[in-house]
Amino acid sequence: MQQNGISSFVGMESLSDWLTIDQEHLSEFSHSTYLDPAHVDLTASRNHALGPELVDGFLLLSLLVYFNFKSPLSSLDGSYGFNYGLDRVRFTSPVFLGEPVRVRRKVTQVVDKTPTRTLVTVDIEMEAGRESPRVVMVARWLYMLVDGNAERA
Repeated sequence: MQQNGISSFVGMESLSDWLTIDQEHLSEFSHSTYLDPAHVDLTASRNHALGPELVDGFLLLSLLVYFNFKSPLSSLDGSYGFNYGLDRVRFTSPVFLGEPVRVRRKVTQVVDKTPTRTLVTVDIEMEAGRESPRVVMVARWLYMLVDGNAERA
């Protein structure tokens, strides 16, 4: 795929719009991950010092998918990508309900794996707090970009 210009993605950066995390989505996330009293004992979680409005780190991590589809870094005709994994994730500051978050993304590496598949590495910083943004999560996300036209041929 390098011949299609994908190597030029290295260094590409973007800054997303803000997204505010609300109670409805936090509740749905808890339900979908079985974090409710019907499935697990949440005593330890309910007793932590940060309170019930703390947004779970895994919800923050899952928002990367939202930001990726809301504002793709790039688009190649006939191509698609799939999640290849994460090399690292760190939650550096708590996020609470009602706080807006956004992501800064930078493509740091592009490696051909086959003639039709390329591994793309993106470094991400999630920020919270519109007035004086602070970094709340850093992650290195890998996805496999597939030249769908070439694979169908």
